[in-house]
Amino acid sequence: MSSSLSPILYLFQIPTSILSRKLQIVLSDIETPLVIEKQRRPGPRHIPYGIPEDQWPTVFHHVCENHESYRKVAKDDGVSRETIRRFVQVSIRLGRTDPN
Repeated sequence: MSSSLSPILYLFQIPTSILSRKLQIVLSDIETPLVIEKQRRPGPRHIPYGIPEDQWPTVFHHVCENHESYRKVAKDDGVSRETIRRFVQVSIRLGRTDPN
C-alpha cells in the first residue's frame, strides 16, 4: 500500500467519518448551474477544406509548369502541403497533364 501525500486524506475516504459527512453537507449546499454545451469542440461549423474547384488549373499550373514548391503553393492558397501533394498525384494519375 502506498502512502499518500496528505496525512489526513484517509479521514475523507471513510464514508461514515465526521469529515466525510461534513464535506458531503457542504457539497450539497453548493449550487452548481447546469452547463449545456452546444458544440463539443467550439469552432467554426463549416471549414472550407481543400482547394476550390475553380482554382485547380491554377494550382496545377504553379506546381507542374512553374515548378513551384508544394509549400509555397500551399501557403499562397491557404491549405496544407499534403493537400497540394495529393491533388497533384491524383491529377497525374487521372492523366491531367494540362492545366485546363
